[in-house]
Amino acid sequence: MTRSLDPSERLVWNRVARTVSPRRRPHGKGAARPTLAPGPTRDDFSAMMRLPLLKPQRSTPPSGPVPSATDRGVRRGKVEIDSRLDLHGMTQVQAYKVLSTSIFRAAKRGERCLLVITGKGPRLEGVLRTQLPAWLSGAELRPMIATYAPAHARHGGAGAWYVFLRS
Repeated sequence: MTRSLDPSERLVWNRVARTVSPRRRPHGKGAARPTLAPGPTRDDFSAMMRLPLLKPQRSTPPSGPVPSATDRGVRRGKVEIDSRLDLHGMTQVQAYKVLSTSIFRAAKRGERCLLVITGKGPRLEGVLRTQLPAWLSGAELRPMIATYAPAHARHGGAGAWYVFLRS
């Protein structure tokens, strides 16, 4: 059984579908020339300017520290992950939209732990990696977040976060 796409997923799918063309032979008259994916639009830049670019709080999660039993599980890499979210290759605007949509859906499904993969970035301080705590502490997502913690090495280490949702 397949589910239908919601409007935000349909928008992303249509954008991707426009960049794809049928594969043809590399030689001969019918050879297709490679096309570049369209770059960011003016709307993407204006939306990025409206995103909250807050400095992440050092290790103060939205509602207190990680409970000790959960903390032990996190440190040992024995956290039961309900769903994964990979933000690699996304702009800040795209990543924030996908993150908020995924957290709302996970909360609706009653999930407890999300693994959010941000990547480390080209340097040690990746943009998405540093912005994630600020986004989770923002007014829109804070009511659904119990706490968050850096992921264990087996789940991505410094390039991933566990996000624990309120029940």
